[in-house]
Amino acid sequence: MFGLTRDKTIVGLDIGSHGVKVLELNLKKKGKKDSFEVAHIGYEPLPHDAIVEGSIIDSAAVAGTISAAFAKAKITSKDVGLSISGNSVIIKKISLPAMETQELAESIIWEAKHNIPYPYEETHVDYAILKPPPGSEDRGLEILLVAVKKDKVSSYTNVINQAKKNLVAIEVDAFALFNAFEINYPEEFAEKTVALVEMGANVTTIVVIDHGVPQLFRDLSIGGSYITEAIRKDLNIGYPEAESLLKGVPPAGISEADSTSLLDMNVKELLDEIEKTLAFFTAEDRREKKVDQIYLCGGLAGMINLPAAFEQKFHVAAVPFDSFRKVHYSEKKLDPMYDQEMAPLFGVAVGLATRKREK
Repeated sequence: MFGLTRDKTIVGLDIGSHGVKVLELNLKKKGKKDSFEVAHIGYEPLPHDAIVEGSIIDSAAVAGTISAAFAKAKITSKDVGLSISGNSVIIKKISLPAMETQELAESIIWEAKHNIPYPYEETHVDYAILKPPPGSEDRGLEILLVAVKKDKVSSYTNVINQAKKNLVAIEVDAFALFNAFEINYPEEFAEKTVALVEMGANVTTIVVIDHGVPQLFRDLSIGGSYITEAIRKDLNIGYPEAESLLKGVPPAGISEADSTSLLDMNVKELLDEIEKTLAFFTAEDRREKKVDQIYLCGGLAGMINLPAAFEQKFHVAAVPFDSFRKVHYSEKKLDPMYDQEMAPLFGVAVGLATRKREK
């Protein structure tokens, strides 16, 4: 269910708290390698509070927004891939000795029951066997165990059905980002240790990839809405003004220096939580090597001075994630805004749209 593989493309559907992103790619072959180009792309904002903290409150509004996004993007295919995130998603890396397939399946069930903080019967469980690192002589198995609460899957499946689309694949945001990074940054994927940080409205997803092998996935329950609300309360201003301040436009009566100070103060908690996650990665197995680079994506990635704040905190380069770096995008046929301004927002959608259909 929650895979890391790809083949024939489907429509990537990324349902966030603030809007719906849709993406359809054309798959082309260049020798033995796959090549992708954007066929159709679109974004449609959601009504306020249609989704709150990852939970669908107004399913009719969400379904209607999905339909509108497909119509405006002129997407006729009904087959979609969807991803989910948040505290209903659990991803754990576990180690097991080498064993036969049937024995492994039984061990996964046992591990799921003991590693998931929800009753096993209330979750969908899947797993992926990780590739061993180059030169490794360890004959054991490194497993990514994935569990998602059934009620979370059902609520999102229902809105897909209401929008009259066919859900043919479902995964979690972290795996979609992993796929998107592998496609767009193949050299860095294979040769570096990187952290992908996707900052959405309510959830920040962190993915650490070490020389092509996923090492850590984590969702933090903090995002752009938390920071925007804090700023709104501090300055007693409206939500639109607070969002504008994030982009470097201070409200009337607020100096640039005061705006910068306020932004730094409110982003500190997010950076501290990310630091704890990365510290967990570097402490695991007594690692001495830290991440070489950080890639920023999601709605908050456009926040003014955010890359500089990351670099000051972590002492490594932090750059915006370009979802279309290796995906051909024709500005003559498509709105150039998506390529020029919204590339950091489409990481999950790209990862979904390049995903393999389940057979």
